[in-house]
Amino acid sequence: MPAATILKKDGTPRKARAPRVKKEKVEEVKEKKSRLSKAEITSEVEDSNSLLDKYVFMDKSLSLLEIGLKTETNIVLYGPGGHGKSELALEFLYEKGINPYVITMGKGMTTDRLFGGIDLPILEKEGKLEYLVDNSFMNHEYVIFEELMDAPDYILEQLKDILSSGYFRNGTQVYKLKTRFIIGNTNKTREEFSTNDSLKALMERFPLELNVIWPNYNEISYNTLLERRFGEGRVDPIIPFILDEFVKNGVTISPRIALKAYEIYETCGPDSLPFIADFAKKPELITSGLKKFKASNTFREIAESSKNLIKEFATIREVASTNNTASLGNYIDKYNEIEKALKTIKGLTVSDSLSVTHAAVIKSLNDTTTTYRGTYQKCIEEYNKAQSV
Repeated sequence: MPAATILKKDGTPRKARAPRVKKEKVEEVKEKKSRLSKAEITSEVEDSNSLLDKYVFMDKSLSLLEIGLKTETNIVLYGPGGHGKSELALEFLYEKGINPYVITMGKGMTTDRLFGGIDLPILEKEGKLEYLVDNSFMNHEYVIFEELMDAPDYILEQLKDILSSGYFRNGTQVYKLKTRFIIGNTNKTREEFSTNDSLKALMERFPLELNVIWPNYNEISYNTLLERRFGEGRVDPIIPFILDEFVKNGVTISPRIALKAYEIYETCGPDSLPFIADFAKKPELITSGLKKFKASNTFREIAESSKNLIKEFATIREVASTNNTASLGNYIDKYNEIEKALKTIKGLTVSDSLSVTHAAVIKSLNDTTTTYRGTYQKCIEEYNKAQSV
């Protein structure tokens, strides 16, 4: 039965009051919302951490993807190839439970492919050119455009009209756009791409952007990448060293090529490296890098032993002042070891990162031999005298 209408004194209906809710119930609802909010935040953090465990130097990219998704604001990830833009964008959406529509634009993109294909039965029966828009990006809420800025201008201008109006219009065929969030991946910058006003207007539909590059391309960065993929402490340091040599000589190897190079090296050895296209640009760097790496390792070993050598020499020197034959012989041998170490280190070509240490060790050994050369000669004389007696 319907509830009875309560009338005011003047005969007009009184507005129904909202049902009272106990204070305890209100607090319970608030607490539940709080728990849900915290759970959502925890889930988002876990998602981000799992991706950061796989991709290096991608924290800014993940932050941008989060912002774009939450605000439904289209984004552009641009920069040199091989940094994982496409893989990260796809995995990010997958981890959010979203299966996006992915389409590669590129120079070969055509109108019918962008709009889902031509409706051939309509064309044959009625002579009208209509498209199967249900098969296109417009029928999907989440979209990834690969090679976005490489598509022909006329395609991009059509895309701009659709994104601006929210509708696809083709004569009598009208279709409401369902897309809520787009990720555009490209190797081009906004400035390189926006060659006319229409394309600049398209970029206004992608207000968020990020240049996906590493902060540094050096031995440490490459080693971080390889350890993330192949395991900490399991990476042969020769490859990060050689990659660093290429960067210093004007050839930056992308993360994707770096990973593939390491796999090839692990399977086939260093002789396989010159066949890698990016390495073939300056193959001499592989040979010089291998030699320099070996020299650097030898230097590290000698530099460490040299510290102990000089300390031992100082102790033997005091004993040698007694002109004891054995102590004189020890002094002479230790001095010869220092000279040998100095000669070896001088002949080593080490990496730039060790150049300062290299010079410092040479100076330390050289100062020792120069300072005590006279004493050394005297010890030889005393030792020879003692031997002849």
